[in-house]
Amino acid sequence: MPAPSAGQFLQNALNRAGITSRSDGDGASSYIAIPVGAHGIIMVTGMTGRAKENETDYRPIEHQGWGAVYYPDTKADDGDFTEFYRSTTPDLAQDTARVVKAVQDVIAQRSAS
Repeated sequence: MPAPSAGQFLQNALNRAGITSRSDGDGASSYIAIPVGAHGIIMVTGMTGRAKENETDYRPIEHQGWGAVYYPDTKADDGDFTEFYRSTTPDLAQDTARVVKAVQDVIAQRSAS
């Protein structure tokens, strides 16, 4: 059975990779949140500058790219974040595999620090 949304497709892939994630957002945006360490968090959403910017709850066929950022301290609301993934393809399966790999790399780097 196909995933009902691109965001669910991403969450399924993260789950298969052993990465804990949750859907999050508000009325203006939706994203997938991935906790990293004691305070850090990764957020993945539709890529900035594309039609599905700041969205995850859209049909898989409408996918235009993922974007991912890492916030080192979610308790400090200082806007300190690092963009570490910006899609180069609208292919949902390929893009999802790439962002999952990038997420794994960030988690591994933060665990080694």
